[in-house]
Amino acid sequence: MLNFNKAANQSGRSMIEMLGVLAIVGVLSAGGIAGYSMAMQNYKSLQLIEKVQTVAMQARALYKGNYEGSKIQDLVDSGRISDYKDPFGGNLSMGVSTLGSNVLSIVAHNIPAEACVDILTADYGEKGVFEGFNFNDNVFGYVNNRYPITMTKAISLCEGGNKKIIWYFKN
Repeated sequence: MLNFNKAANQSGRSMIEMLGVLAIVGVLSAGGIAGYSMAMQNYKSLQLIEKVQTVAMQARALYKGNYEGSKIQDLVDSGRISDYKDPFGGNLSMGVSTLGSNVLSIVAHNIPAEACVDILTADYGEKGVFEGFNFNDNVFGYVNNRYPITMTKAISLCEGGNKKIIWYFKN
């Protein structure tokens, strides 16, 4: 006797089951990519914060109490502080601040809005070492009692495009 019902004897997955598996894999992959992107943004933010603090500390150690303009330029030209690249693809620049001849300014341009909140709410140190920063022409610091910045304020400031931050460190 011949069995014409071969489908009953076959095993395997149907096309619908395979499409379901592919859809689940696609959703998980998209979530993984988004998570990776967010983790990289946080990592770059922390790298920039650390680099700014390191540059300020090295400058303080080299020029105890005196950030005259020529000494800042000497520091830049000498290469004593290596790697002026910031993690977001720009360059950090240094100079004597308009706040006074003993205040070092460190500038970063094109900070992405996604990294902005982490950078604004970071702890840069105590009064007398860290004076504050200028964020898109808004000055925050110990001198005007506008530091530290609250999370709510940082979120409202960080909306929009790329940002410029100037940090001020006193020697």
